[in-house]
Amino acid sequence: FARVLITAKEKRVTLEEVEVPLGDDMPQWYKELNPRETVPTLQVDGKKCMIESDLIARYIDRISSPANALIGSSPYQRHRVEFFLSEIGDLVKAYFGLVRDPFNEEKRKSVDHNTAYIEGIIAEHQGDGPYFLDDTFSMAEVMVVPFLACFRPVLSYYCGYDIFHEAPRLKKMYVTSMQRTTVKETISKPEEYIIGFKSKVPKSHVTWSLAPGYVLFVNKYSPFSDRPRLACALKNIDLPMLEIDLKQLPSWFRWFNQRETVPTLLTPQGTYVHESQLIVHYLDDGFPEHGPALLPKDADGSYHVRFVESNVDYFMDAMYSLIKDPKNMNAKEEFDWAAGELEKLLAEHQFGEGPFFGGTTMNAADVSLVPMLVHLKACTPD
Repeated sequence: FARVLITAKEKRVTLEEVEVPLGDDMPQWYKELNPRETVPTLQVDGKKCMIESDLIARYIDRISSPANALIGSSPYQRHRVEFFLSEIGDLVKAYFGLVRDPFNEEKRKSVDHNTAYIEGIIAEHQGDGPYFLDDTFSMAEVMVVPFLACFRPVLSYYCGYDIFHEAPRLKKMYVTSMQRTTVKETISKPEEYIIGFKSKVPKSHVTWSLAPGYVLFVNKYSPFSDRPRLACALKNIDLPMLEIDLKQLPSWFRWFNQRETVPTLLTPQGTYVHESQLIVHYLDDGFPEHGPALLPKDADGSYHVRFVESNVDYFMDAMYSLIKDPKNMNAKEEFDWAAGELEKLLAEHQFGEGPFFGGTTMNAADVSLVPMLVHLKACTPD
């Protein structure tokens, strides 16, 4: 459907749009108009009807001025575009196949293979780009970009798959096309695609019941996982959390985080946020209406909190070295120094009197340190 609207906007053709419910809610009058019960359908002059989005897009390009402008300006350009369009079908089929079986190795390889093939076609025919016909937006982009806009978040959310990880030319084509007003006004939001494809994903999928919401992958024994958990508690954010067994790591988790670490935050847009303290900052920024701000918005306050966080890193590194080898004198010296630096920073009361770096309430610096202190106490009860 997006392909038709993009073409119409590019060719300045005005269409009257009628929203049609799908499935059991589809009205009888539309079934009579289109016995295949698919969308879109183009009705011309209240009589003739056309179906299939790619054919409708071509029809609009042909009847509008200049005719066939989107298919190329020369016989060779038209051949290039037509050849490209004839080859993208297998890639789209591979996308659909992976959605239906998100962690299937062979399905992933099929997407890899078809992506590499399309990337090769673009490289063979393209000059400097960014479009398939270099500086000219054409039917190549009209036909493929809506699929890229759809499957980029869908495959990322359900499969942990980046459709552009080995496709720089395809990515450049997509990114540049998305900057066009005709495309931006037509493409849906990532979360809308994610919810739209939910019915295609097995209900047994680990994130199925949570789609298209946030998912925080954690481990109950990990102090790093405690950081975003503490941030959620302080800001009163109700975030779904999935427990990950780090001793028997689920095979699928590596697709969501190749480093196989927790915490990892999956967003409603199908993007991933890694590193515990960066997740804390993300949550603070993404949920400003929830609870107290953990990271000050002013430059001085932000600097101070981040400076404390950097000192917590020194403390944490020394702490783990000391837990691993209590007789390591270098680690002991580093630990004592880092603890002393934190003690001095705490005594400055940068944000007012109180037991925390944030004064009477915790801020991101406290969120960074407190889980490490709890972990240290548990590992060294004496």
